[in-house]
Amino acid sequence: MNLNPASIAIVGLSDNPAKHGARVLASLKAAGYQGEIFGVHPLQPRIDGVTMVGSTAELPSGVELVLCAIPAAAIPAAVRDLQGPSTVVVFSGGFGELGGSGADLQAELAEAARQAGVRVVGPNSGGILALDNGLAASFLTFLDRPAHQLKTGPVGVVSQSGGLLSYLHNVAAGRGQGIGAAVSTGNEVDITVAEAISVVAGVDGVRAIALIVETIRDGSAFISAVRGAHVAGVPVVACHLGRSDQSRHMLETHTGALATDRRVFEGVCRSLGVAMAATPEEAFDVADVLAHSEPLTGDRLGFVTHSGGLAILLNDLAAAQALNLPPPSDALTNSVEPFMQLGAIKNPLDMGAIIGGPHRFASVVEAFATEHDLVLAVTSAHPPAHTEARVDSLLEIPGTVVHLWMAGDQGAEGLKRLRDSGAAVVTEARAAIAAVAGAVAFLNRDQSVAVRVAVPPRRVLSEHASKVRLAEHEISIPEGGLARTAEEAVALFEKFGAPVAAKVSSPDILHKAKVGGLRLGLQTGEEVRLAFELVQNSAAAAQPDAAIEGVLIEIQESSQEELLVSGFIDPTSGPMLAVGRGGSNVETAADVMMALAPVSLAFAHHLVDQLVHQSGLGTKGADSLAGILRKVSELAAEGREAEINPLSWTGSEWRALDAVVRI
Repeated sequence: MNLNPASIAIVGLSDNPAKHGARVLASLKAAGYQGEIFGVHPLQPRIDGVTMVGSTAELPSGVELVLCAIPAAAIPAAVRDLQGPSTVVVFSGGFGELGGSGADLQAELAEAARQAGVRVVGPNSGGILALDNGLAASFLTFLDRPAHQLKTGPVGVVSQSGGLLSYLHNVAAGRGQGIGAAVSTGNEVDITVAEAISVVAGVDGVRAIALIVETIRDGSAFISAVRGAHVAGVPVVACHLGRSDQSRHMLETHTGALATDRRVFEGVCRSLGVAMAATPEEAFDVADVLAHSEPLTGDRLGFVTHSGGLAILLNDLAAAQALNLPPPSDALTNSVEPFMQLGAIKNPLDMGAIIGGPHRFASVVEAFATEHDLVLAVTSAHPPAHTEARVDSLLEIPGTVVHLWMAGDQGAEGLKRLRDSGAAVVTEARAAIAAVAGAVAFLNRDQSVAVRVAVPPRRVLSEHASKVRLAEHEISIPEGGLARTAEEAVALFEKFGAPVAAKVSSPDILHKAKVGGLRLGLQTGEEVRLAFELVQNSAAAAQPDAAIEGVLIEIQESSQEELLVSGFIDPTSGPMLAVGRGGSNVETAADVMMALAPVSLAFAHHLVDQLVHQSGLGTKGADSLAGILRKVSELAAEGREAEINPLSWTGSEWRALDAVVRI
């Protein structure tokens, strides 16, 4: 897909200005497209500046971009007659999104493209745009704006939705801004968001990408594309639509309930350093801030306001993102104290009243910039007479400053001047925190190369065999042994002492308590003997076909913290790591986090820090926990799934109290 094509053909171009073909031609002319334009229509109307032919078969070979503005049913035949190689953009709907016959038509389109040797964007695409190249290959209504409002900018957009792409162009134009390049991938019969990210990231002047996505169809390609963009210094910001919890069932244990589309996508983004946004406009805001900022070298953040309420709001929003807001040092406190007026010297800093002069705010922001890697300078209502001097002084501050401009229409001129100067500026508090969090995510991304593996069918191991495998990888397990007779069970009890647990050991029984295959708190040899018979008989009655190896007798220890740690293979994104609160109610846990596997040790520590913040987990054993996350993620990357639930902090170490491994 080339966003600077030397020639374009419009299939369905007529002299009726209301038709899509004519609208596309008008858009190209308004954008100043300088390449050769062909039109395809059986009546071959005379259109100025366009070479008309009667069918796609009559087009010369090598036309770089073919735009299909004809009914859906006619498109496969039109594509089949092309003399490739070309990229074809299919605007029409009525394909796979309808199911049934529409899905059949989409399959026919895919086969026609294969036969013709062409690539396809769409169907149901809103088009592709790169206005610096005069490329406005779209019928979207934002192109009806006056030509002087169709500007470019440092943000690129990749969207599966054409309507939301048009909306973001309107948002940018309404602010006096523009979009550097954009691709609407539609139904993705061929070209997906992954390839579009790579193309848009390569456009001169694009410094960040806003991604509006519903479904990732090729996880490996998406991961590679985002990594490539990030290596090129182009951060990606994602707004994920349709975030309902559609459960996947990789492991037939708790992970299957946890590994929803939403959580897996968020885990992939967490690893890659992709910023997350709640809405398309917020995605554009965050991308715009990142496009106008240099990458961070550290995560120390300072917030400066002159509103107590805003300071509280920003602190709440920052806490939800686990952002690092270190308190001011004594030196910083002393330097800003002369500028305070009834405020509090904290972080976020509330200066209090700012009537005393426009220089005071910028002086405090500059002082914060000496001690922080990024300063969020929050301008709320202030005397309009101060705006010009305030902006002038703010623009002179060295370091990374992001402006949250909440001065309303009285401060509109200041907002315009900040934007015109190329400053990083946003007007909504949540978007500001999302942008700051995005900058930190880009800094903390896991830059280790994820291993992609072809995963063969895997065999489930029993709990006993699973724990043996984990112990081989230096993950602690309880003292215990497999008993095949009641006498062996009693002997193990006498070796370990009370209390012990008795668990049926079978690769076919993953939820032992549900089949009566678990007895806890056994205090005597006779209790162990009875438990041995009970758990085997109950399990056999509940699952007659299960292969029962025996009964696992283990020392039962108290637990201070319980986690779930799982390495699994996602069918779209490949090896993944999950970590969160463990125990019997893990399916409902809201604080589970996922990441691409394998994780680096540094990123494992980052996940532990996030878990401590989100779930209130104690900080003991953080180093050993990070090591376990690393090991479990490596197993997943090698094609071996492992779920530990719970992984328990015993007071001295993390120990796998229950586990399932697939090899």
